[in-house]
Amino acid sequence: MLQLIAMITMLIDHVGLIFFPHSEMYRIIGRIAFPLYSWFLVQGYLHTSNLKRYIWRLFGLACLSQIPYTLALDGQVFQELNVIFTLLLSILGLYVMDRVANESLKAILMIGVLSAALLIPMDYGLYGVLLVFIYRYYDQWKMIGYHMTLNLMYIAIYGTGAWIQLFSLLGTFLFAYSIPYYSISMKKWIYRSFYPAHLAILFIVYLWMEQS
Repeated sequence: MLQLIAMITMLIDHVGLIFFPHSEMYRIIGRIAFPLYSWFLVQGYLHTSNLKRYIWRLFGLACLSQIPYTLALDGQVFQELNVIFTLLLSILGLYVMDRVANESLKAILMIGVLSAALLIPMDYGLYGVLLVFIYRYYDQWKMIGYHMTLNLMYIAIYGTGAWIQLFSLLGTFLFAYSIPYYSISMKKWIYRSFYPAHLAILFIVYLWMEQS
């Protein structure tokens, strides 16, 4: 159920970005998607039987998604990395936090992860990595509070034009109080392939409309 909501809200967001760039309603609805995808990332990290395979699969999906992401949304292949790279960096950060025993090494590696999130252009960037960390290490009320704090910091940095990010809290509320419904899911291949597939389809539709 929540997977379907994540997919639909992401689709609405990207439809708005490509076809209705001046309409804020599509972007507001789309703010729900990333928190849900981040939550599922954390759940996958905690419950996977093979973390290395999980990370490599995520890396493959990120690389596969870069071309349709570029064509549909970005314009230049390496101007900005797609959001799957942000999720990949997030899970590498979780791996460091949870599995590196040497505290000095852990600190150095975490500085590297956070610096990469800040300096390498990627969708959601440092905001996305920090949100994943919030979902990993805090319970319901604390994650809502910290998510709100993160949003306010985001608005303070990027200006009042970033106010729609406040609506991302709806995504946190959805999974924080809908945990019993987590088991209702779809085929894994559908969920995993939806991101690059829907971007490719939207790009084809855009080209068709431009040529009509």
